[in-house]
Amino acid sequence: MTDDTRAEVLVIGAGVIGASIALEMARAGHDVLVLDRSSAAGTGSTSSSAAIVRVHAGDAHTSALSDDALTVWHDWAEFLDAGPGEHLARFRHSGSLLLDPGDGSLAQIERAMSEAGVGFERWSLEETETRFPYLDLHRFGPPGPIDDESFWEDPDEFLAGAVYTDQSGYVSDPALAAVNLLDAARRAGARVSMPAAVATVDVSADRVRGVTLADGRRILADTVVLAAGPHTARLLDPIGAADDFGVALLRVRTEEVHVLAPPGFDMTTQGVHLVDSDLNTNFRPEGADAFHGGSNQGVPEEQVLLDDPDDFHPVVSADGWERLTLRLARRIPELGIPRAKSGIVGIIDAAEDWVPIYDRTRYDGLFVAAGTSGSQFKVAPLVGAIMRHIVETTLDGGDHTSVPFRSPVSDRTYSTAMYSRLREPFVGLARL
Repeated sequence: MTDDTRAEVLVIGAGVIGASIALEMARAGHDVLVLDRSSAAGTGSTSSSAAIVRVHAGDAHTSALSDDALTVWHDWAEFLDAGPGEHLARFRHSGSLLLDPGDGSLAQIERAMSEAGVGFERWSLEETETRFPYLDLHRFGPPGPIDDESFWEDPDEFLAGAVYTDQSGYVSDPALAAVNLLDAARRAGARVSMPAAVATVDVSADRVRGVTLADGRRILADTVVLAAGPHTARLLDPIGAADDFGVALLRVRTEEVHVLAPPGFDMTTQGVHLVDSDLNTNFRPEGADAFHGGSNQGVPEEQVLLDDPDDFHPVVSADGWERLTLRLARRIPELGIPRAKSGIVGIIDAAEDWVPIYDRTRYDGLFVAAGTSGSQFKVAPLVGAIMRHIVETTLDGGDHTSVPFRSPVSDRTYSTAMYSRLREPFVGLARL
């Protein structure tokens, strides 16, 4: 009979990040207990992710880490040590096409990938048109309201070409990826208790002691790792655990729309992950006959920030649907103007500079993986190893920011200082 009243390592959250942490800590021999307020893994913000696995980024660190994670996504069954016949999430190759509005915004991304040793191609306007003839390559931006008369004007200028990364793609079922990771964690010895809503993180003096659940039960733990997505800040704030954070945590309402492709399109051969900063959209194929995507989050006035992660309307809004589909239709004229709304509404858990926080807190034994659901699905399989490095280095009395993290799949090393809770917000990182 298992004892669910205490654990060496308590992981709060069974999304793709929490499940990855549980797997890595269990494989390292720690006694791990996972709690989640839902009844199944991956049903929170993970389930509303577009699940893009891309290697382009605004800094070399993220680009290289994404390239390493791509290795894991390609060898998903082996990474999980999955059994025969296990139902697994699948990485689907699509490539990523980053349209260049000609304002220099892609230069930083190209430098980052070059520094990281990540392959990419620079395409001219003519080459982009040849490769994807269904795209209208006029320059429509900068992004403006669709009810503005200028939105419908016929532009004279063209884009400056594109950057293409052939190795990129997406995971067809992000929630299933979290289930796969949690199943692997169970095989490695982790215990799981769901549904189990955490009401408070319990601390005494400068140390974490465990948690109290909403039903009043207490669970004691030597180490607590918060990976609760949009609910993380709600657990940190009452105990002042975020008081020394240099970056704020945001909850951003997101809308991902599902749009049927024009008749005759085969998205398995003609589709691509389209990153369009000119119109502030980001779409990938969905099966053989549809597009799935949303906003780049690059226009602050189009963001909807939430105070309460449980208080939001879970239906795609008329304004969001029209804005996203009409912008996509400008880029793909054959799409027409779809009317029947279809999509997914979720909440992004993001830091204000869109770089996650992977760190300890001011309480001994309390760690946090926050600001992740807006950007970190692509590297989720390696986040567990990053957090293990942070936890074990800290518990051994070291400073994890000064000890390099070694990639488990390459000869690359990384500094976790980039993810410090104490950092000043990064300025000017491209987030395409």
